[in-house]
Amino acid sequence: MFKDFDRRLQRDIHRLVNQRMKLSYQLSQGRLNPTPIEVQVVSHNMQRYAVWFGGSMLASTPEFYSVCHTKSQYEEYGPSICRHNPVFGTMT
Repeated sequence: MFKDFDRRLQRDIHRLVNQRMKLSYQLSQGRLNPTPIEVQVVSHNMQRYAVWFGGSMLASTPEFYSVCHTKSQYEEYGPSICRHNPVFGTMT
């Protein structure tokens, strides 16, 4: 879905891990010497289609029709009906 997301996520997590390890070392006044941690983010080859795939899985369940809005509901309530999602709760 996002270009090079796995690479950027791995880079950012690696930075956070290194910062926390450095802070741990400083707070222990050198008594703790943390071992470097390898950070590896793995993404699926089909990650690009994950959102569509998740939506198609939801649509194939029997519960789908109890959590979706119909066209007539949209016409009655207007766009404000989209601010509440039975699956995720209120969207503000």
